[in-house]
Order: sequence, then structure tokens, then C-alpha cells
Amino acid sequence: MKNQTGNYLKYAIGEILLVVIGILIALQINTWNTARLDHNKEKEYLFNILEDIKTQQQLVKDQVTHNILMRLKCEKAIRHLNSNNINADSINLYLTDITRKTFVVSDPTFQDLKSSGNILLIKNGDLRKKILTFYQYLDYSALVIQISNEKTIAEFRDLLVKENVVDMNYTDSLTVAGGIDFSLKTTPILWAKKLQEDKLKNRDFLFMILNHIGQRGRTSSVNLDLMKRMELRIENMQRDIENYLNS
Repeated sequence: MKNQTGNYLKYAIGEILLVVIGILIALQINTWNTARLDHNKEKEYLFNILEDIKTQQQLVKDQVTHNILMRLKCEKAIRHLNSNNINADSINLYLTDITRKTFVVSDPTFQDLKSSGNILLIKNGDLRKKILTFYQYLDYSALVIQISNEKTIAEFRDLLVKENVVDMNYTDSLTVAGGIDFSLKTTPILWAKKLQEDKLKNRDFLFMILNHIGQRGRTSSVNLDLMKRMELRIENMQRDIENYLNS
């Protein structure tokens, strides 16, 4: 009886050990599978971020081109207004299409990472911090340009119209809708041309207009500097992600 009881206990303990070992192996396999799935998700997210950044890079380039053109037109307008032969046609040419451009942020993957809580799938803490910082600066850049568009540039456009600095094309203005075209179109109106040129002969008025054009040009310079910094950040972000994926 003692031998049978001892054998039974040994058998029972052996069974328990086998079950425990089986559970531990299953847990380990599950951990490996979870880690593998998380790693695949991490790679997928990072590849998608690279695609988003590539799209953002083009949007930044478009913004750079726009601000270079706007600043150039301001410079030409200032030179012309400082000349001895102010001509309304030239003023219309330089100032009527000094307009704004909305800066679009392309960040669907980052928004998914934030809303789902999957940002922690980016295992490398330094890379995760760089990604967060990158999109914080991107949002900051978009906010600065948005404020410029809604305040500084909008006020400048209103001034051009209110003070009859430019000769608006009223027909085109009536057909523009939905924010499709923010430029001020012009059309030749002889009596309006004379009115423009007469007003610009007034030194006080001319000085005021020059100051506003200079401020508008400075706004383009600020936005341009912002976009140049954004281009550098994009290059660094691309390099950091690619290095991590290849490591």
C-alpha cells in the first residue's frame, strides 16, 4: 500500500509538472507570437509614416514655391512704387495675386497611432520621441501659417480693395466661390487706373501702402523660413526611420 501510494504521488506530481511545463511553453509561444505581431505592426506603421512624410514633403515644397513667389512680387511692387514712374498696370500685376495658401498637414498614420494608443508599438524610445516632436512642429507650422492667412494676409487683401490700390475685376470676383481662388483679379478700367495713380501720388498714402507691402513680404519670409526648417526636419525624420528599419 505504501509503495502504491508513493507511486501514485510520483505520478500525480509528474502530471502536474507536465501541465505546468505545457502552460509555460504555451505562454512563451504566445509571447513570441505577440512580439512578432507587434514587430510587424511597428514596421507597417513606420513604412506608412514614411509614405505620409513623402506626401508632406511635396506639400512643403508647394508652400515654399508659393512664398518665394509672393515675396518676389512684394519686392517688385516696392521697387516700382519707389520709382519716379508709378503705373497702375504694374501695380495691378504685382499686387492682385499676392494671395494666401493653406498649408495642409498629411498625418493619417500618426493620428491612428495616437487615437489607438499604438504609439507604444514604436519600441525605440528615442525614435518614438522624435516622431512625436516632428508632428508637434508640423502642427505648429500649420498653425502659424493659418494665423497669417486669417489675419495678416486677409487684412492686407482688404486694404488693397478698401483703399483702391488695385483695380478689381468685379465680374470674376462674383463667380469665385467656396474659397477656390483667393487672388484678386483685375480688368482694365481707364477711370479706375487714373484714380489709382492719383492716390499713389500722395506721399502719406504711398508711405502707408509701402509699409503694408513690406509687412506682407515679411510674412512670406517668415513662412518661408518655417518651411525650410520643415524640409530639414523631414529629411532627418526619413533618415531616422529608415536607419531603424534597416538595423
